[in-house]
Amino acid sequence: MFFTEFNPMTEAEVDKKIAANPKAEGPACDRLAGWSFTARLEGEFAPSQLEYKIHDAGRLTVIENGASYDAPYSAIELGRVVLLTHLIPGTSRGWHLVIDTRTYALTAFETWFGIEVPVGGDLFGMRQPTGTRKIPREIQRHYHFGWADTGSNEKPEKLHTTTNRIEGRGLHWQFDNGYELLTFFPSVVCSTLVELSDPQGGITMTNPSDYLKIDDEYYIYARWEVEFSGKMWIEVLNFFDKKAAGVEFGFGADDELTYRLHTATLEITGDAAHLEKITTFGDKTPPMAMLKGKGARYAYRPRDIDLPMTKEEAHRHARETQRIFEFGGPNIMASGNNLPFSDYLVGKKFKVRLDGEKHTAAPWAGTGQPVYEYDVISKDKLRWRMEGGQWQEEKYVAFEPSKNLIFFSHMLTGDPDFANVAQAVDFDNGLATTVRAQIGSWRSEWEIGAYAKFGVLEYGDIVPPFARRHHFTTDLVGKCYAWAYSDTMSSIHVYSSPESYSWTIFQDDNSGGATWSSPCFFIKLREDAYMFQWVEEKCNGSQGLVVFNPHLLHDSGFFFGVSHMGLSLNITGAFARDLGRFNIMKYYDKKANL
Repeated sequence: MFFTEFNPMTEAEVDKKIAANPKAEGPACDRLAGWSFTARLEGEFAPSQLEYKIHDAGRLTVIENGASYDAPYSAIELGRVVLLTHLIPGTSRGWHLVIDTRTYALTAFETWFGIEVPVGGDLFGMRQPTGTRKIPREIQRHYHFGWADTGSNEKPEKLHTTTNRIEGRGLHWQFDNGYELLTFFPSVVCSTLVELSDPQGGITMTNPSDYLKIDDEYYIYARWEVEFSGKMWIEVLNFFDKKAAGVEFGFGADDELTYRLHTATLEITGDAAHLEKITTFGDKTPPMAMLKGKGARYAYRPRDIDLPMTKEEAHRHARETQRIFEFGGPNIMASGNNLPFSDYLVGKKFKVRLDGEKHTAAPWAGTGQPVYEYDVISKDKLRWRMEGGQWQEEKYVAFEPSKNLIFFSHMLTGDPDFANVAQAVDFDNGLATTVRAQIGSWRSEWEIGAYAKFGVLEYGDIVPPFARRHHFTTDLVGKCYAWAYSDTMSSIHVYSSPESYSWTIFQDDNSGGATWSSPCFFIKLREDAYMFQWVEEKCNGSQGLVVFNPHLLHDSGFFFGVSHMGLSLNITGAFARDLGRFNIMKYYDKKANL
Protein backbone atom coordinates (compact mmCIF):
# COMPACT_ATOMS: atom_id res chain seq x y z
CA MET A 1 0.00 0.00 0.00
CA PHE A 2 2.88 2.40 0.69
CA PHE A 3 3.55 2.91 -3.02
CA THR A 4 -0.01 2.44 -4.28
CA GLU A 5 -1.42 5.49 -6.05
CA PHE A 6 -5.04 5.65 -4.92
CA ASN A 7 -7.66 7.19 -7.17
CA PRO A 8 -9.33 10.05 -5.21
CA MET A 9 -12.66 8.98 -6.82
CA THR A 10 -15.60 11.34 -7.26
CA GLU A 11 -18.47 12.11 -4.92
CA ALA A 12 -20.87 10.44 -7.36
CA GLU A 13 -18.77 7.25 -7.44
CA VAL A 14 -18.61 7.15 -3.65
CA ASP A 15 -22.36 7.66 -3.21
CA LYS A 16 -23.30 5.08 -5.85
CA LYS A 17 -21.12 2.34 -4.38
CA ILE A 18 -22.25 3.01 -0.83
CA ALA A 19 -25.91 2.95 -1.87
CA ALA A 20 -25.34 -0.53 -3.31
CA ASN A 21 -23.79 -1.80 -0.05
CA PRO A 22 -25.83 -0.30 2.80
CA LYS A 23 -24.97 -2.92 5.42
CA ALA A 24 -21.80 -4.46 6.79
CA GLU A 25 -21.18 -8.09 5.92
CA GLY A 26 -21.06 -10.51 8.82
CA PRO A 27 -23.18 -12.90 10.87
CA ALA A 28 -26.36 -11.47 12.40
CA CYS A 29 -26.01 -10.47 16.06
CA ASP A 30 -29.25 -10.02 18.01
CA ARG A 31 -27.64 -8.88 21.27
CA LEU A 32 -29.36 -5.48 20.97
CA ALA A 33 -32.65 -6.71 19.46
CA GLY A 34 -35.57 -5.13 21.31
CA TRP A 35 -33.48 -2.27 22.72
CA SER A 36 -34.83 1.27 22.58
CA PHE A 37 -32.56 4.02 23.81
CA THR A 38 -31.46 7.59 23.39
CA ALA A 39 -27.75 8.10 22.83
CA ARG A 40 -26.92 10.88 25.28
CA LEU A 41 -23.78 12.23 23.64
CA GLU A 42 -21.58 14.94 25.13
CA GLY A 43 -19.34 17.57 23.62
CA GLU A 44 -19.56 20.61 21.37
CA PHE A 45 -20.42 18.70 18.20
CA ALA A 46 -22.83 16.13 19.62
CA PRO A 47 -26.18 15.87 17.78
CA SER A 48 -29.18 17.31 19.59
CA GLN A 49 -31.06 14.04 19.07
CA LEU A 50 -29.95 10.48 18.36
CA GLU A 51 -32.60 7.88 19.28
CA TYR A 52 -32.69 4.18 18.43
CA LYS A 53 -35.24 1.42 18.25
CA ILE A 54 -33.62 -1.91 17.41
CA HIS A 55 -36.27 -4.11 15.80
CA ASP A 56 -34.36 -7.35 15.28
CA ALA A 57 -30.92 -8.60 14.28
CA GLY A 58 -30.87 -6.57 11.06
CA ARG A 59 -33.19 -3.54 11.13
CA LEU A 60 -33.44 -0.41 13.24
CA THR A 61 -35.08 2.97 13.28
CA VAL A 62 -32.91 5.96 14.13
CA ILE A 63 -34.10 9.52 14.74
CA GLU A 64 -31.32 11.99 14.08
CA ASN A 65 -32.03 15.65 14.85
CA GLY A 66 -35.72 15.23 14.10
CA ALA A 67 -35.36 13.11 10.95
CA SER A 68 -36.42 9.45 11.17
CA TYR A 69 -34.76 6.70 9.14
CA ASP A 70 -35.42 2.99 8.83
CA ALA A 71 -32.09 1.36 8.11
CA PRO A 72 -30.31 -1.97 8.00
CA TYR A 73 -27.56 -2.41 10.55
CA SER A 74 -24.93 -4.93 11.56
CA ALA A 75 -23.49 -5.66 14.98
CA ILE A 76 -20.79 -7.80 16.52
CA GLU A 77 -20.18 -8.59 20.17
CA LEU A 78 -17.03 -9.17 22.15
CA GLY A 79 -17.98 -10.26 25.62
CA ARG A 80 -20.29 -7.63 27.04
CA VAL A 81 -19.29 -4.97 24.47
CA VAL A 82 -21.24 -4.59 21.22
CA LEU A 83 -20.20 -2.69 18.11
CA LEU A 84 -23.25 -1.51 16.11
CA THR A 85 -22.66 0.00 12.67
CA HIS A 86 -25.12 1.54 10.19
CA LEU A 87 -25.41 4.20 7.53
CA ILE A 88 -27.98 6.97 7.19
CA PRO A 89 -30.11 5.99 4.16
CA GLY A 90 -29.69 8.22 1.14
CA THR A 91 -26.31 9.51 2.36
CA SER A 92 -22.74 8.30 2.81
CA ARG A 93 -22.83 9.29 6.49
CA GLY A 94 -22.78 6.65 9.20
CA TRP A 95 -22.87 5.95 12.92
CA HIS A 96 -20.79 3.27 14.63
CA LEU A 97 -21.60 2.76 18.30
CA VAL A 98 -19.48 0.85 20.80
CA ILE A 99 -21.75 0.02 23.75
CA ASP A 100 -20.86 -1.52 27.09
CA THR A 101 -24.05 -3.51 27.77
CA ARG A 102 -23.31 -3.68 31.50
CA THR A 103 -22.77 0.02 32.22
CA TYR A 104 -24.54 1.51 29.12
CA ALA A 105 -21.54 3.80 28.52
CA LEU A 106 -20.83 4.20 24.81
CA THR A 107 -18.65 5.83 22.21
CA ALA A 108 -20.32 6.93 18.97
CA PHE A 109 -18.19 7.41 15.86
CA GLU A 110 -19.93 9.72 13.40
CA THR A 111 -18.45 9.32 9.90
CA TRP A 112 -18.74 10.95 6.50
CA PHE A 113 -16.80 10.82 3.24
CA GLY A 114 -14.69 13.48 1.58
CA ILE A 115 -12.17 16.17 2.41
CA GLU A 116 -10.45 19.05 0.63
CA VAL A 117 -6.84 19.65 1.70
CA PRO A 118 -4.38 22.49 1.03
CA VAL A 119 -1.51 21.86 -1.39
CA GLY A 120 1.88 23.56 -1.58
CA GLY A 121 2.08 25.11 1.88
CA ASP A 122 4.36 24.02 4.71
CA LEU A 123 4.01 22.75 8.26
CA PHE A 124 4.99 26.08 9.82
CA GLY A 125 2.82 28.56 7.91
CA MET A 126 5.85 30.15 6.26
CA ARG A 127 4.69 29.23 2.76
CA GLN A 128 1.10 29.73 1.68
CA PRO A 129 -0.70 26.90 -0.14
CA THR A 130 -0.90 27.18 -3.91
CA GLY A 131 -4.21 25.32 -4.19
CA THR A 132 -6.31 22.49 -2.78
CA ARG A 133 -6.95 18.83 -3.51
CA LYS A 134 -10.26 16.99 -3.10
CA ILE A 135 -10.28 13.42 -1.79
CA PRO A 136 -13.90 12.19 -1.88
CA ARG A 137 -12.91 8.62 -0.91
CA GLU A 138 -11.39 9.53 2.48
CA ILE A 139 -13.49 8.92 5.58
CA GLN A 140 -13.73 11.69 8.16
CA ARG A 141 -14.83 11.10 11.73
CA HIS A 142 -15.80 12.63 15.02
CA TYR A 143 -16.19 10.50 18.13
CA HIS A 144 -18.57 11.37 20.93
CA PHE A 145 -18.61 9.93 24.45
CA GLY A 146 -21.94 9.31 26.12
CA TRP A 147 -24.39 6.67 27.33
CA ALA A 148 -27.46 4.74 26.27
CA ASP A 149 -30.52 6.06 28.11
CA THR A 150 -33.17 3.30 28.00
CA GLY A 151 -35.53 5.25 30.26
CA SER A 152 -34.90 2.96 33.21
CA ASN A 153 -31.19 3.52 33.85
CA GLU A 154 -29.11 6.42 35.10
CA LYS A 155 -25.99 7.93 33.60
CA PRO A 156 -23.07 5.62 34.41
CA GLU A 157 -20.49 6.77 36.91
CA LYS A 158 -17.72 6.53 34.31
CA LEU A 159 -17.91 7.18 30.59
CA HIS A 160 -15.35 6.07 28.04
CA THR A 161 -12.25 8.28 27.82
CA THR A 162 -9.16 8.90 25.76
CA THR A 163 -6.15 7.00 27.09
CA ASN A 164 -2.42 6.45 26.94
CA ARG A 165 -2.69 3.10 28.74
CA ILE A 166 -1.87 1.09 25.61
CA GLU A 167 0.67 3.55 24.21
CA GLY A 168 3.85 1.63 23.38
CA ARG A 169 2.06 -1.69 22.84
CA GLY A 170 2.79 -4.03 19.93
CA LEU A 171 0.24 -6.58 18.71
CA HIS A 172 0.11 -9.45 16.26
CA TRP A 173 -3.34 -9.89 14.68
CA GLN A 174 -4.68 -13.09 13.14
CA PHE A 175 -8.03 -12.24 11.54
CA ASP A 176 -10.84 -14.69 10.93
CA ASN A 177 -10.41 -14.31 7.14
CA GLY A 178 -6.68 -15.15 7.24
CA TYR A 179 -5.44 -11.54 7.17
CA GLU A 180 -2.31 -11.19 9.32
CA LEU A 181 -1.02 -7.92 10.69
CA LEU A 182 1.47 -6.38 13.10
CA THR A 183 0.56 -3.09 14.78
CA PHE A 184 2.56 -0.73 16.98
CA PHE A 185 1.25 2.10 19.16
CA PRO A 186 4.21 4.52 19.61
CA SER A 187 1.88 7.53 19.79
CA VAL A 188 -1.45 8.60 21.25
CA VAL A 189 -2.64 9.90 17.85
CA CYS A 190 -1.07 7.43 15.39
CA SER A 191 -0.36 3.77 14.94
CA THR A 192 1.88 1.89 12.56
CA LEU A 193 1.29 -1.45 10.87
CA VAL A 194 2.95 -4.08 8.72
CA GLU A 195 0.75 -6.30 6.55
CA LEU A 196 2.27 -9.77 6.89
CA SER A 197 -0.27 -11.48 4.63
CA ASP A 198 0.28 -9.12 1.70
CA PRO A 199 2.83 -10.53 -0.78
CA GLN A 200 4.09 -6.96 -1.18
CA GLY A 201 4.01 -6.38 2.57
CA GLY A 202 6.92 -5.78 4.90
CA ILE A 203 6.76 -2.00 4.66
CA THR A 204 5.65 -0.07 7.73
CA MET A 205 2.74 2.33 7.21
CA THR A 206 1.38 5.02 9.53
CA ASN A 207 -2.29 5.77 10.20
CA PRO A 208 -3.88 8.52 12.33
CA SER A 209 -5.53 6.64 15.18
CA ASP A 210 -7.83 6.89 18.18
CA TYR A 211 -7.17 5.11 21.48
CA LEU A 212 -10.13 5.02 23.85
CA LYS A 213 -10.56 3.28 27.19
CA ILE A 214 -13.71 1.43 28.19
CA ASP A 215 -12.08 -0.10 31.28
CA ASP A 216 -8.93 -2.05 32.07
CA GLU A 217 -10.20 -5.05 30.11
CA TYR A 218 -11.68 -3.37 27.03
CA TYR A 219 -10.30 -0.66 24.76
CA ILE A 220 -11.28 0.88 21.43
CA TYR A 221 -8.63 1.30 18.74
CA ALA A 222 -9.54 3.02 15.47
CA ARG A 223 -7.26 3.75 12.53
CA TRP A 224 -7.89 5.90 9.49
CA GLU A 225 -5.91 5.25 6.34
CA VAL A 226 -5.18 8.91 5.61
CA GLU A 227 -2.86 9.46 2.62
CA PHE A 228 -3.55 5.87 1.54
CA SER A 229 -6.94 4.21 0.88
CA GLY A 230 -8.87 6.56 3.17
CA LYS A 231 -10.81 3.72 4.80
CA MET A 232 -11.44 3.15 8.52
CA TRP A 233 -10.99 0.29 10.95
CA ILE A 234 -12.74 0.43 14.34
CA GLU A 235 -11.69 -2.32 16.75
CA VAL A 236 -12.83 -3.39 20.21
CA LEU A 237 -9.91 -4.98 22.06
CA ASN A 238 -10.23 -7.37 25.01
CA PHE A 239 -6.95 -7.83 26.86
CA PHE A 240 -8.27 -10.54 29.20
CA ASP A 241 -8.98 -12.92 26.34
CA LYS A 242 -6.69 -11.21 23.80
CA LYS A 243 -9.43 -10.99 21.23
CA ALA A 244 -10.65 -8.24 18.93
CA ALA A 245 -13.85 -7.55 17.01
CA GLY A 246 -14.37 -4.71 14.61
CA VAL A 247 -15.50 -3.22 11.34
CA GLU A 248 -13.59 -2.34 8.16
CA PHE A 249 -15.23 0.30 5.97
CA GLY A 250 -13.97 2.07 2.88
CA PHE A 251 -12.48 1.65 -0.58
CA GLY A 252 -9.52 -0.51 -1.55
CA ALA A 253 -6.98 -0.10 -4.32
CA ASP A 254 -9.55 -1.34 -6.84
CA ASP A 255 -12.06 1.35 -5.70
CA GLU A 256 -14.46 -1.36 -4.55
CA LEU A 257 -16.24 -0.81 -1.24
CA THR A 258 -15.45 -3.04 1.72
CA TYR A 259 -17.95 -2.91 4.58
CA ARG A 260 -17.63 -5.93 6.83
CA LEU A 261 -17.33 -7.11 10.41
CA HIS A 262 -14.50 -9.30 11.60
CA THR A 263 -12.86 -10.91 14.61
CA ALA A 264 -9.18 -11.43 15.38
CA THR A 265 -6.94 -13.23 17.83
CA LEU A 266 -4.26 -11.03 19.40
CA GLU A 267 -0.77 -11.68 20.65
CA ILE A 268 1.09 -9.00 22.59
CA THR A 269 4.53 -8.74 20.98
CA GLY A 270 5.91 -6.26 23.50
CA ASP A 271 5.45 -2.95 25.27
CA ALA A 272 7.85 -0.08 24.69
CA ALA A 273 8.20 2.39 27.54
CA HIS A 274 6.36 5.67 27.15
CA LEU A 275 7.63 8.76 28.85
CA GLU A 276 4.76 10.83 30.22
CA LYS A 277 4.60 11.56 33.93
CA ILE A 278 3.87 8.23 35.63
CA THR A 279 0.56 9.48 37.06
CA THR A 280 -0.68 10.76 33.69
CA PHE A 281 -3.08 8.37 31.95
CA GLY A 282 -4.17 10.37 28.90
CA ASP A 283 -7.78 10.77 30.06
CA LYS A 284 -7.77 14.43 31.08
CA THR A 285 -6.66 16.32 27.95
CA PRO A 286 -7.63 15.31 24.40
CA PRO A 287 -4.62 14.26 22.31
CA MET A 288 -3.32 16.95 19.91
CA ALA A 289 -5.56 19.41 21.73
CA MET A 290 -4.49 22.27 19.43
CA LEU A 291 -6.60 20.78 16.63
CA LYS A 292 -10.04 22.40 16.39
CA GLY A 293 -13.34 21.81 14.65
CA LYS A 294 -15.57 18.84 14.04
CA GLY A 295 -13.57 15.82 12.97
CA ALA A 296 -10.23 17.48 13.81
CA ARG A 297 -7.45 14.91 13.92
CA TYR A 298 -3.76 14.73 13.27
CA ALA A 299 -3.07 13.99 9.60
CA TYR A 300 0.31 14.29 7.94
CA ARG A 301 0.03 14.75 4.16
CA PRO A 302 3.64 15.03 3.03
CA ARG A 303 2.96 14.86 -0.69
CA ASP A 304 0.87 18.02 -0.39
CA ILE A 305 3.79 19.79 1.32
CA ASP A 306 6.85 18.54 -0.57
CA LEU A 307 5.37 18.64 -4.04
CA PRO A 308 6.87 16.10 -6.46
CA MET A 309 9.41 17.39 -8.97
CA THR A 310 10.50 16.21 -12.38
CA LYS A 311 14.10 15.17 -12.87
CA GLU A 312 14.77 18.44 -14.67
CA GLU A 313 13.31 20.51 -11.82
CA ALA A 314 15.26 18.60 -9.19
CA HIS A 315 18.53 19.00 -11.11
CA ARG A 316 17.87 22.71 -11.64
CA HIS A 317 17.32 23.30 -7.93
CA ALA A 318 20.45 21.27 -7.15
CA ARG A 319 22.54 23.34 -9.56
CA GLU A 320 21.22 26.69 -8.35
CA THR A 321 21.68 26.22 -4.60
CA GLN A 322 23.97 23.84 -2.73
CA ARG A 323 24.53 23.75 1.01
CA ILE A 324 27.30 21.25 1.66
CA PHE A 325 28.25 21.09 5.34
CA GLU A 326 27.33 24.74 5.89
CA PHE A 327 26.94 25.05 9.63
CA GLY A 328 26.22 28.76 9.83
CA GLY A 329 28.77 29.68 12.48
CA PRO A 330 30.64 28.21 15.43
CA ASN A 331 27.61 27.83 17.74
CA ILE A 332 25.46 25.67 15.51
CA MET A 333 27.07 22.48 16.79
CA ALA A 334 26.15 23.36 20.36
CA SER A 335 22.48 22.92 19.48
CA GLY A 336 22.91 19.34 18.23
CA ASN A 337 23.89 16.07 19.84
CA ASN A 338 26.14 14.65 17.14
CA LEU A 339 29.51 13.15 17.96
CA PRO A 340 32.50 15.49 17.63
CA PHE A 341 34.12 15.78 14.23
CA SER A 342 37.09 13.43 13.94
CA ASP A 343 40.57 14.20 12.60
CA TYR A 344 41.48 10.50 12.58
CA LEU A 345 41.90 10.42 8.78
CA VAL A 346 44.13 13.49 8.48
CA GLY A 347 47.35 12.64 6.64
CA LYS A 348 46.23 9.13 5.69
CA LYS A 349 46.17 7.67 2.18
CA PHE A 350 44.04 4.58 1.71
CA LYS A 351 41.74 2.71 -0.66
CA VAL A 352 38.22 1.32 -0.34
CA ARG A 353 37.94 -1.69 -2.65
CA LEU A 354 34.35 -2.84 -3.22
CA ASP A 355 33.34 -6.39 -4.02
CA GLY A 356 31.76 -7.73 -7.15
CA GLU A 357 30.70 -6.50 -10.50
CA LYS A 358 29.33 -3.15 -11.59
CA HIS A 359 26.03 -2.46 -9.80
CA THR A 360 23.21 -2.61 -12.36
CA ALA A 361 20.96 -0.20 -10.45
CA ALA A 362 23.70 2.37 -9.78
CA PRO A 363 26.21 2.55 -12.65
CA TRP A 364 29.33 3.59 -10.81
CA ALA A 365 32.50 4.47 -12.67
CA GLY A 366 34.74 1.62 -13.69
CA THR A 367 34.11 -2.08 -14.16
CA GLY A 368 34.94 -5.07 -12.05
CA GLN A 369 35.82 -3.98 -8.52
CA PRO A 370 35.17 -0.24 -7.95
CA VAL A 371 38.02 1.28 -5.94
CA TYR A 372 37.92 4.64 -4.15
CA GLU A 373 41.32 6.16 -3.42
CA TYR A 374 41.68 8.80 -0.70
CA ASP A 375 44.30 11.34 0.32
CA VAL A 376 43.04 13.22 3.38
CA ILE A 377 44.42 16.75 3.55
CA SER A 378 42.87 18.15 6.73
CA LYS A 379 39.99 17.73 9.16
CA ASP A 380 37.52 19.03 6.56
CA LYS A 381 39.20 18.56 3.14
CA LEU A 382 40.13 15.42 1.25
CA ARG A 383 41.12 14.33 -2.22
CA TRP A 384 39.52 11.30 -3.87
CA ARG A 385 39.47 9.51 -7.19
CA MET A 386 38.29 6.28 -8.71
CA GLU A 387 41.40 4.12 -9.19
CA GLY A 388 43.43 5.50 -12.09
CA GLY A 389 41.22 8.58 -12.48
CA GLN A 390 41.68 12.27 -11.78
CA TRP A 391 41.97 13.54 -8.21
CA GLN A 392 39.17 15.80 -6.94
CA GLU A 393 39.05 17.87 -3.77
CA GLU A 394 35.92 17.88 -1.56
CA LYS A 395 34.64 19.04 1.79
CA TYR A 396 34.02 16.15 4.15
CA VAL A 397 32.95 15.44 7.70
CA ALA A 398 34.12 12.39 9.67
CA PHE A 399 32.90 10.82 12.92
CA GLU A 400 34.38 8.03 15.01
CA PRO A 401 31.24 6.22 16.23
CA SER A 402 33.27 3.23 17.47
CA LYS A 403 36.96 2.94 18.24
CA ASN A 404 39.01 3.06 15.02
CA LEU A 405 35.86 2.88 12.88
CA ILE A 406 35.49 6.06 10.87
CA PHE A 407 32.30 7.21 9.16
CA PHE A 408 32.66 10.04 6.65
CA SER A 409 30.78 11.58 3.73
CA HIS A 410 31.49 13.83 0.76
CA MET A 411 30.03 14.87 -2.57
CA LEU A 412 31.17 13.49 -5.93
CA THR A 413 31.48 16.84 -7.67
CA GLY A 414 30.68 16.59 -11.36
CA ASP A 415 28.44 13.56 -11.07
CA PRO A 416 25.45 14.05 -13.42
CA ASP A 417 23.00 12.99 -10.68
CA PHE A 418 24.65 15.05 -7.89
CA ALA A 419 25.85 11.96 -6.05
CA ASN A 420 27.56 11.69 -2.73
CA VAL A 421 29.15 8.78 -0.91
CA ALA A 422 29.41 7.86 2.74
CA GLN A 423 32.14 5.46 3.81
CA ALA A 424 32.33 3.35 6.96
CA VAL A 425 35.93 2.14 7.20
CA ASP A 426 37.24 -0.03 10.02
CA PHE A 427 40.94 0.39 10.70
CA ASP A 428 40.87 -2.55 13.13
CA ASN A 429 39.68 -5.28 10.78
CA GLY A 430 40.07 -3.81 7.30
CA LEU A 431 36.40 -3.90 6.31
CA ALA A 432 34.45 -1.12 4.55
CA THR A 433 30.91 -0.26 3.50
CA THR A 434 30.11 2.37 0.88
CA VAL A 435 26.69 3.97 0.46
CA ARG A 436 26.26 5.94 -2.75
CA ALA A 437 23.28 8.28 -2.99
CA GLN A 438 22.02 10.46 -5.82
CA ILE A 439 18.97 12.36 -7.05
CA GLY A 440 16.50 9.81 -8.41
CA SER A 441 15.62 6.24 -7.59
CA TRP A 442 13.76 3.41 -9.29
CA ARG A 443 10.56 4.82 -7.77
CA SER A 444 11.09 8.55 -8.19
CA GLU A 445 12.82 11.09 -10.42
CA TRP A 446 13.63 13.45 -7.58
CA GLU A 447 13.77 11.55 -4.30
CA ILE A 448 17.14 10.21 -3.21
CA GLY A 449 18.14 6.75 -4.38
CA ALA A 450 20.84 5.04 -2.35
CA TYR A 451 22.67 1.71 -2.51
CA ALA A 452 25.13 -0.03 -0.22
CA LYS A 453 28.13 -2.13 -1.29
CA PHE A 454 30.58 -4.02 0.86
CA GLY A 455 34.32 -4.31 0.52
CA VAL A 456 37.68 -3.89 2.23
CA LEU A 457 39.97 -1.14 3.43
CA GLU A 458 43.51 -1.15 2.03
CA TYR A 459 45.85 0.79 4.31
CA GLY A 460 49.34 0.15 5.59
CA ASP A 461 49.88 -3.41 6.80
CA ILE A 462 46.17 -4.14 7.43
CA VAL A 463 45.27 -7.57 6.01
CA PRO A 464 41.50 -7.65 5.37
CA PRO A 465 39.64 -10.93 5.88
CA PHE A 466 39.21 -12.97 2.70
CA ALA A 467 35.46 -13.71 2.96
CA ARG A 468 33.98 -11.93 5.97
CA ARG A 469 32.23 -8.61 5.26
CA HIS A 470 29.90 -6.11 6.81
CA HIS A 471 26.38 -7.35 6.09
CA PHE A 472 22.69 -6.58 6.23
CA THR A 473 21.18 -7.57 9.56
CA THR A 474 17.96 -8.02 11.49
CA ASP A 475 19.64 -7.46 14.88
CA LEU A 476 17.76 -4.19 15.41
CA VAL A 477 14.34 -5.39 14.23
CA GLY A 478 11.82 -5.09 17.05
CA LYS A 479 13.88 -2.62 19.06
CA CYS A 480 12.61 0.79 20.09
CA TYR A 481 14.65 3.85 21.05
CA ALA A 482 14.01 7.46 21.95
CA TRP A 483 16.41 9.88 20.25
CA ALA A 484 17.31 13.36 21.49
CA TYR A 485 18.75 15.44 18.65
CA SER A 486 18.76 18.70 20.57
CA ASP A 487 16.98 20.43 23.44
CA THR A 488 13.99 21.05 21.17
CA MET A 489 13.92 18.00 18.88
CA SER A 490 13.41 14.37 19.87
CA SER A 491 11.67 11.32 18.48
CA ILE A 492 10.91 7.63 18.91
CA HIS A 493 12.16 5.01 16.47
CA VAL A 494 10.42 1.66 16.18
CA TYR A 495 12.32 -0.76 13.95
CA SER A 496 9.19 -2.61 12.94
CA SER A 497 10.35 -4.76 10.02
CA PRO A 498 13.60 -5.83 8.33
CA GLU A 499 13.01 -3.22 5.62
CA SER A 500 11.19 -0.31 7.30
CA TYR A 501 10.65 1.67 10.47
CA SER A 502 8.68 4.58 11.95
CA TRP A 503 9.55 7.75 13.81
CA THR A 504 7.31 9.63 16.22
CA ILE A 505 7.76 13.21 17.39
CA PHE A 506 7.13 13.87 21.08
CA GLN A 507 4.39 16.20 22.25
CA ASP A 508 4.91 18.71 25.06
CA ASP A 509 3.83 16.20 27.73
CA ASN A 510 6.25 13.55 26.33
CA SER A 511 3.44 11.52 24.82
CA GLY A 512 3.98 10.27 21.29
CA GLY A 513 2.52 12.57 18.67
CA ALA A 514 3.03 12.96 14.92
CA THR A 515 4.32 9.76 13.29
CA TRP A 516 5.53 8.76 9.85
CA SER A 517 7.31 5.73 8.40
CA SER A 518 9.56 4.74 5.52
CA PRO A 519 11.62 1.95 4.00
CA CYS A 520 15.11 1.50 5.43
CA PHE A 521 18.01 -0.91 5.74
CA PHE A 522 20.22 -2.05 8.61
CA ILE A 523 23.88 -3.07 8.24
CA LYS A 524 26.01 -4.65 10.95
CA LEU A 525 29.52 -3.20 10.93
CA ARG A 526 30.50 -4.83 14.21
CA GLU A 527 28.98 -5.57 17.61
CA ASP A 528 29.29 -1.92 18.65
CA ALA A 529 28.36 -0.31 15.34
CA TYR A 530 25.28 -0.54 13.13
CA MET A 531 24.60 1.48 10.00
CA PHE A 532 21.01 2.57 9.53
CA GLN A 533 19.71 4.20 6.35
CA TRP A 534 16.28 5.45 5.37
CA VAL A 535 14.81 7.59 2.61
CA GLU A 536 11.65 9.52 3.42
CA GLU A 537 9.88 8.17 0.36
CA LYS A 538 6.45 9.50 -0.60
CA CYS A 539 7.48 12.39 1.65
CA ASN A 540 10.38 14.84 1.36
CA GLY A 541 12.58 12.30 -0.43
CA SER A 542 15.64 12.90 1.77
CA GLN A 543 18.15 10.29 2.85
CA GLY A 544 19.19 9.81 6.46
CA LEU A 545 22.29 7.72 7.11
CA VAL A 546 23.77 7.15 10.57
CA VAL A 547 26.04 4.78 12.43
CA PHE A 548 24.66 3.79 15.83
CA ASN A 549 26.77 2.54 18.72
CA PRO A 550 24.42 0.59 21.06
CA HIS A 551 27.07 0.60 23.80
CA LEU A 552 27.35 4.38 23.77
CA LEU A 553 23.62 4.82 22.98
CA HIS A 554 24.66 7.49 20.49
CA ASP A 555 24.62 7.90 16.72
CA SER A 556 25.90 10.37 14.15
CA GLY A 557 25.62 10.68 10.42
CA PHE A 558 24.28 12.63 7.50
CA PHE A 559 21.15 13.97 5.82
CA PHE A 560 21.16 14.36 2.04
CA GLY A 561 18.44 15.53 -0.32
CA VAL A 562 17.06 18.05 -2.76
CA SER A 563 14.03 20.29 -2.41
CA HIS A 564 12.71 23.49 -3.96
CA MET A 565 15.27 25.19 -1.70
CA GLY A 566 18.21 23.37 -3.32
CA LEU A 567 20.61 20.52 -2.57
CA SER A 568 21.75 19.88 0.99
CA LEU A 569 24.28 17.58 2.67
CA ASN A 570 24.47 18.05 6.40
CA ILE A 571 25.00 16.27 9.70
CA THR A 572 22.78 14.68 12.30
CA GLY A 573 23.27 12.95 15.63
CA ALA A 574 21.37 12.08 18.77
CA PHE A 575 21.55 10.50 22.20
CA ALA A 576 19.50 7.31 22.49
CA ARG A 577 17.36 5.88 25.27
CA ASP A 578 16.38 2.22 25.08
CA LEU A 579 12.58 1.93 25.34
CA GLY A 580 12.31 -1.84 24.96
CA ARG A 581 11.68 -4.31 22.18
CA PHE A 582 9.02 -6.31 20.37
CA ASN A 583 9.32 -10.04 19.73
CA ILE A 584 8.47 -9.93 16.02
CA MET A 585 11.27 -11.54 13.99
CA LYS A 586 9.54 -14.92 14.29
CA TYR A 587 6.75 -13.60 12.07
CA TYR A 588 9.18 -12.48 9.37
CA ASP A 589 11.15 -15.73 9.63
CA LYS A 590 7.88 -17.64 9.19
CA LYS A 591 6.98 -15.55 6.14
CA ALA A 592 10.41 -16.09 4.57
CA ASN A 593 10.06 -19.86 4.95
CA LEU A 594 6.61 -20.13 3.35
